[in-house]
Amino acid sequence: MAESAYKAMSRVFGIVLPAIGVGAMVGGSFAHRFVADQLASEDITIPESKVIARELKIGLIEPEDAEQLAPHAGETLSNGPQARIYADNYVLAHMKVAADRAGVPADRATYAGVGDLASELTDELKAELKQDHPEMGPGEIAGLARMEIQDPETDYELARKISQLQQLRSENFFMGNAIRGMLLNAYGWWLVGLVARVAGAALVSIGSVLGFVGFRRGRR
Repeated sequence: MAESAYKAMSRVFGIVLPAIGVGAMVGGSFAHRFVADQLASEDITIPESKVIARELKIGLIEPEDAEQLAPHAGETLSNGPQARIYADNYVLAHMKVAADRAGVPADRATYAGVGDLASELTDELKAELKQDHPEMGPGEIAGLARMEIQDPETDYELARKISQLQQLRSENFFMGNAIRGMLLNAYGWWLVGLVARVAGAALVSIGSVLGFVGFRRGRR
């Protein structure tokens, strides 16, 4: 009785598992093609070796970044691992350097962190303006602060610093995070496709073994 049940289960799984496995492999291949097509439309190329060496020399990237980029120098992004390397070892590296050169602490070198720092400095600027213009009310001080921040020839050092931070936040972190988000999303889908293909191959293998055992015993 037990042997008959085992044979029946082996036959069922010998058919079902390969079918599921083939579906998973097809889905995984589709995910990889989809990622490749999306990256191709962006036409992003990893810098050439000489560019990587130059940026390493002037401090735009770290040695570990150069080490990751070097094997793919000059390649146009076409798969998940390339997208992740470009996002983490090139785009993010440049974002960190820009923040450091702007005097942003490493623990605040994020889109939100830079915005909070700019807000804190704006409060300090308002306090400084209030000292210089005690006759002005809060609304007038706030308006004057905005004018000073937008004035490239302002006499207030804080206003110039805030303007720099706002530019860093909008041009560096906002755009950088948008690019990184797209690339890491591509990497995530590529990884899902890889898992699906590996799992599918495993299911096909297991199902084939079960089917062989089940049907072979059945013939006996």
